[in-house]
Amino acid sequence: MAINLNALGAETPWSKSVVTQDRIDALCSCLGDYNPLFLDEEIASQSENKGIVAPPTFINCFRDFKTALVLSEAEVDLPLLLHGEQVIRYFKPVRPGDTIFHKIKVVDTGRKKSKTYGELSFFTVLIKLKNEADEPLVEATQLFFVRDN
Repeated sequence: MAINLNALGAETPWSKSVVTQDRIDALCSCLGDYNPLFLDEEIASQSENKGIVAPPTFINCFRDFKTALVLSEAEVDLPLLLHGEQVIRYFKPVRPGDTIFHKIKVVDTGRKKSKTYGELSFFTVLIKLKNEADEPLVEATQLFFVRDN
């Protein structure tokens, strides 16, 4: 199934969220990652970060917006979706109580040859998180392939 290549440039508006310790706890539980820097204020306060920080994979808590964008703009059939590479750049830690803004944009689309699947559609999304001071927190690109069947 070829994707809608006109999805290039489609983006979500900036959305506002407040980071909660409950959300961090839930992610850590799902991952089985019980690092005290994410969960224990007493231990985390003695670290270089001077307090609890969200795990590096916390950016994945914003998948709902990505999925909605992919479904509506790229016209992707999710069972045919394959995750490609992912690059994440961190600028500042994300902490419980932080108000953050996030958006997702389709920055590349096309078709590529594949040894396994013949030819695949692909798209790349850019995910940005910033704080209330408009400072970047995280930027990530994620490449996805879509099998034809």
